Amino acid sequence: MDKRLKVLLVKYHDTNIRPIPDKAERTIQVLPSLGILYLAALLRQDGHDVEILDANAENLPLDVFAQRVKDSKAQVVGFTTMTAGWPSTVEGAGIVRRVLPDAVIVVGGPHLSVHPELCLTFDVFDAGVIGSGEETMSELVSKIAGGEDWTQVPGTVVRKSGTVIVNPERRVLRNIDDYPFPAIDLIKRECYQAITVEAPFFTMVTSRGCPFSCRFCSQVYGGREVTRFRSPENVVDEIEIYYRRYGAKEIVFFDETFTLRKDRVMKVCQLLKERDIRVSFDMRTRVDSIDEEMFAALREVGARRVHLGVESGTMEIIKRMGKGITLDQVRKAVDTAKKYGYETRGYFMIGYLGENPETYRETVRVAKSLDLDWASFSITTPLPATQLYNEARDLGLISADYWEKYTLLQQERLEFPVIETEYWDEAELHRMLSRAYREFYVRPKFIWNRLKGIRNWHNIVELLRGVQVLLNI
Repeated sequence: MDKRLKVLLVKYHDTNIRPIPDKAERTIQVLPSLGILYLAALLRQDGHDVEILDANAENLPLDVFAQRVKDSKAQVVGFTTMTAGWPSTVEGAGIVRRVLPDAVIVVGGPHLSVHPELCLTFDVFDAGVIGSGEETMSELVSKIAGGEDWTQVPGTVVRKSGTVIVNPERRVLRNIDDYPFPAIDLIKRECYQAITVEAPFFTMVTSRGCPFSCRFCSQVYGGREVTRFRSPENVVDEIEIYYRRYGAKEIVFFDETFTLRKDRVMKVCQLLKERDIRVSFDMRTRVDSIDEEMFAALREVGARRVHLGVESGTMEIIKRMGKGITLDQVRKAVDTAKKYGYETRGYFMIGYLGENPETYRETVRVAKSLDLDWASFSITTPLPATQLYNEARDLGLISADYWEKYTLLQQERLEFPVIETEYWDEAELHRMLSRAYREFYVRPKFIWNRLKGIRNWHNIVELLRGVQVLLNI
């Protein structure tokens, strides 16, 4: 017979192995894990008592984290982990094992989906959830609650008698409109913030998966699922809750490409107008996946900011990335966005395969030439399971077992790898990163635009935080 279980879902501290220091990273943003919020909502719908503990957002010391876990008396503890946070997740699970020795400890998220067997070699975990976790976690917890054998649930990897077993893949067929909305009432919303975003704000995803194949992007993190879309009605229903019940001033959409389906975008705009919902929002999209009609319609109903992946200032590198866009499309998208009054943010990578000093300088030049309000630069990382990683490995630029050793915590330095060539080593890449930020932000034009854009105290705080981030890079 099924019984009600106490489930604790944990977002542990991130391991600070990125080029940007932890202080700057936390100034830029601290956001809730939507994956955990969706899991919490579904498990609660299943009848379980669910608690969320975001140690990262609350910045909890280890002893406080241990006491909070112990006090929860959870029977099932679930961790989510990105690749950057994997070493810390192992640490957090060890704490849980010590204070709740009888709990079933489960791990899911992007890094588990990349190296499931290696992740489960750590005896602090009992099971792992591969790919999208809702149905799998729901069945797993249900079987634990009912006293059934939970070691054969599709979509999991488990430890059984000291042996790691990978169960059959789970085919996800569920309409994502059927998922309950994220359980935002279970988190301390005051712990979350993002530079340039006005509070109270809420984060959303309106689709899952991505149909594109950029060589640097680890789509396996999403389980390589077919792109699935929520209906416009379902999307606006969630926005309306945040707007009317919680007084949301801004919605941040984290879809890989929010504007993939024009008909859906236009219907969302129509529904927002019909329901008189007036909230700002920002979105991420590709320069080849949005047109002037969408820019105009979205701006009319509150779209304020658009994030665009440019990645490089030369077609040679863009083609090598498999990005599938042109610089003419980049310029048109930015110019159209500015025409309709959007704040624009562009993303750029430095140190990609084939990069040389000339292409690096051209990328920085293009970033400055575009009418961008903000630019984010990053050192290229050959993430596990990407075409980029495979190519760099085959060229002898990264060891074949780098990510395996990283997952097993056997690397001498638990750092993200970079691509060192005859042009630069890791130290020079970090100098190039700092140089790119300085060249973009320490310009009279940029500084003047920021100063003349000050309208209120929020703008001043936003500017000061931006300076703080720049000083820490």
